[in-house]
Amino acid sequence: RGADHIDEVVFVDQTPIGRTTRSNPASYIGAFDVIRERFARLGESRERGYTAGTFSFNSGTGRCPICSGNGFEHVEMQFLSDVYLRCPDCDGQRYRPEVLEVRLNHRHPDAKPGDVGLNVADILNLTVAQAAQVFAQERDVLRALQPIADVGLDYVKLGQPVPTLSGGEAQRLKLAGYLAEAAKGGS
Repeated sequence: RGADHIDEVVFVDQTPIGRTTRSNPASYIGAFDVIRERFARLGESRERGYTAGTFSFNSGTGRCPICSGNGFEHVEMQFLSDVYLRCPDCDGQRYRPEVLEVRLNHRHPDAKPGDVGLNVADILNLTVAQAAQVFAQERDVLRALQPIADVGLDYVKLGQPVPTLSGGEAQRLKLAGYLAEAAKGGS
């Protein structure tokens, strides 16, 4: 009884989502697309000719040229475990300095007097709960972040590399991805 109300059944297991450090919770569910659009609409971005792609560390235009947007350099060791060193050029922030100059007129929840707005690296360093506070007046951003909070991952940083999530966290992030798709009307 009631089976006609079920559109789809999905098996969500604990297999890893991905192995790339570029994948993060915000990009996985599409919230980072909305945030990058916010940056692209700023007057300073338009003056400089920046698009949403400029604020992606996966594209060549805005990412750090030294670490290719990874935030670290991978040093292969012949007989030892490989070493990952923070990028000396971007200091782990993944972006070119001129891209980091563009700031949203939002304040960090723990901001001190005199702190200026947040750049894209600052946003990626926020937890989902902090980002919800920062974007409290922006419904489209909140709507994009809500599936992550709904599955109990509001403590995860937006830019946290997906391979660093535990199996259970990855499983919940997959579930959040399905919830985000359903909210868009994609399933």
